[in-house]
Amino acid sequence: MSKTYKVEIVHQGKSQTIEVAENQIILKAAMAAGLDVPSSCNAGVCTTCAAKIIGQGKVDQTEGMGVSPELQAEGYVLLCVAYPRSDMKLETEKEDEVYERQFGQPA
Repeated sequence: MSKTYKVEIVHQGKSQTIEVAENQIILKAAMAAGLDVPSSCNAGVCTTCAAKIIGQGKVDQTEGMGVSPELQAEGYVLLCVAYPRSDMKLETEKEDEVYERQFGQPA
């Protein structure tokens, strides 16, 4: 039986906590819970679904390459390739922030 984590998602000023299994992609769980989280490629190469972990939390996003290791260390995640590894709080809609920090220009 897989472990589940509580993932609080702050999206457009509203907070919702969902249960996400360790083998489930956070974006898919959020959409199944009715959250209209932005996404595009669903392959971890763009930054449309970028979010940021607020406080403590861990994800496995080794399948993606749209966020640099430096930004990952700061808590940025791509929800389309992120599997939870702890309880956490995430803030969505970080696409412009990640793109600008990573490529030095606005999205």
